[in-house]
Amino acid sequence: MMVPSEAEPTSSPPQPKRLYQAWKGNNVFLCGGRLILGPDAASLLLSSFLVAGPAIVFCYQMQSKFFRSNGQPHMHRAALLIVIITTLVDLFFLFMTSARDPGIVPRNTRAPPPEADERNLPATPSMEWSVGGTPRMRFRRTKDVNVNGVTVKLKFCETCLRYRPPRSSHCSICNNCVQKFDHHCPWVGQCIGLVSTHGYCLFPTISHIEYHYDKHLAEQKKTNLS
Repeated sequence: MMVPSEAEPTSSPPQPKRLYQAWKGNNVFLCGGRLILGPDAASLLLSSFLVAGPAIVFCYQMQSKFFRSNGQPHMHRAALLIVIITTLVDLFFLFMTSARDPGIVPRNTRAPPPEADERNLPATPSMEWSVGGTPRMRFRRTKDVNVNGVTVKLKFCETCLRYRPPRSSHCSICNNCVQKFDHHCPWVGQCIGLVSTHGYCLFPTISHIEYHYDKHLAEQKKTNLS
């Protein structure tokens, strides 16, 4: 009679990591990787306070003084509603600029193989090279490609191990290559690139409109109270 052997415990295969869990940049991820922030994301709280704080104080002053001194409550409520909506829209564009992917170029895990005309080229002093993972593998720091009939020079990024697309640059703060990189804004804590440019332009535009609107209401309040 055969005695059944005890079942050996089977080890479950390791779960594959999601992209944000194996991210090599300096970004901060929230909500399971759905929101991507810069390493200085704490500045977003300061910017939000600088936008919402004056608006709250202004609305309180309008509610306590301006409404009581005039007999047009409907117009006053409409003016107050415009201030609130403008502030919320301003904060929305601020958050969308700070918490979205600005256009990060995916990096390579290993250096790409050299092209056919680069494998056996001698290392002369007049050429700039980037040494890869093996001593025999060398890459040109720049190479020319044809884009819509125009010759464009691409630069090799030693951190991301790839040739950057045109108008891309490597952000030293976020440690990522970003398409159409403009600058890293400390007020939003994020790079300004291909995706975040529109939200970044709308954020100061709405702030400018809100400032002049609030200034106009304040001057009108002083005129009515005098």
